[in-house]
Amino acid sequence: MCGDTVHIYVITVAATVAPESIVDELQDHGLRVKQVLAALGQIIGEGSEQVAAALRQLDAVESVDAEQHYRAIGEER
Repeated sequence: MCGDTVHIYVITVAATVAPESIVDELQDHGLRVKQVLAALGQIIGEGSEQVAAALRQLDAVESVDAEQHYRAIGEER
């Protein structure tokens, strides 16, 4: 099932929320937190698409975005 695939997500929290204060709540929803970027108001973590959907419903979460990879033109893989 595609929903079980694990992705890396960047979670941006509301400006009024300290990222460290919601780590436990995100983990309770199934996110495996990898890094807290407090100065940016972001948390990096792994989870399924269902986890991401659940996190998007939280009031403290502004956005949940899948990690993106970029290559320079002409750069070989």
